[in-house]
Amino acid sequence: MQLGLPLLICLAVAASQTATSPAPIQERIERVRAELYSRTDRLSENVKELKQILALDPRSADAHMLLGIAYSTWGSKELKGEAIGEFRQALDLNPRLVQVHFFLAHLYLDLGRADRARAELQAGLAQTPGNPEFLALLGEAERQLKNPQRAVEVTRQALQADPSFAPARYYLGLALRDAGQRDAAITELEQVVRARGPVADAYLALGTAYVDAGRAADAIDTLNQALRLDPVRPALHIALARAYRSKGLLEKADAQLLLAKPTRASLSDSSDYPYQQVELDFHLERGLIKAQRGQLAAAADAFKKVLDLEPNHEAATRGLADVNRRLRAKKPGGGR
Repeated sequence: MQLGLPLLICLAVAASQTATSPAPIQERIERVRAELYSRTDRLSENVKELKQILALDPRSADAHMLLGIAYSTWGSKELKGEAIGEFRQALDLNPRLVQVHFFLAHLYLDLGRADRARAELQAGLAQTPGNPEFLALLGEAERQLKNPQRAVEVTRQALQADPSFAPARYYLGLALRDAGQRDAAITELEQVVRARGPVADAYLALGTAYVDAGRAADAIDTLNQALRLDPVRPALHIALARAYRSKGLLEKADAQLLLAKPTRASLSDSSDYPYQQVELDFHLERGLIKAQRGQLAAAADAFKKVLDLEPNHEAATRGLADVNRRLRAKKPGGGR
């Protein structure tokens, strides 16, 4: 049978529409998932695609989850709030997406809400008991909640489940340090650095522990290695300034602080959070260095900035009192 021209035209149009129609939603989701998990240079395109998918299927839990991942990868505080909203929608639609509890916990820790992080991790562990990733991050949440002994216990459980899990060993090092077990903390952090675990963070924690242990030379070497990996991170420069100060190398310490001056823009490209804590550490170290160099007015100004941020800060209070005493003693008749 010969087909008429109108029917041939209709079939051609239908074939063309089939060839150019969007891929099925699940296929599009899997493509975006693969890109999000392997690269970050297509975040804008991934977000656009996920919004198009959600316009077609607002109840796609996977799409909400992936949009949350994209927003959290971008890293700004505002988008972290958007990410939390997307993750919440994903869990409302599919409570079995246990990994979303882990993503939420990370965000809550970044935002300084360790209690909320702990609640998410406990909910995740209820579904996957003994999961080393959840246990390790729960240990960090407990540490941030000022429960270092509990943090040590939980991170050791994570390492029992997976002895090679470097993040758990890193969190254990931090917990041991906070629990006052400095030498044990150094041992754990040295293992992480040798294994090249969470690299810049581990170098920073190890360098800080070396300073606390009076091992300034080891601290300087460790922190310089860290800065070769992450040269713009303010917290690394501040820690190196402290190491130089502890060794009496005050000019080098001052030079590091010139590189360390934190701004919100610089912190957006680093792992340092929150901004206020880094700013406080900067001004405190500046006050201590200036006081040792005899630059008392500059030291007093730095300590006052610390106290503006945290009025009951003990080290800044002591530093300012000492500087004011020295300033009074320098005035005519001040020593009488």
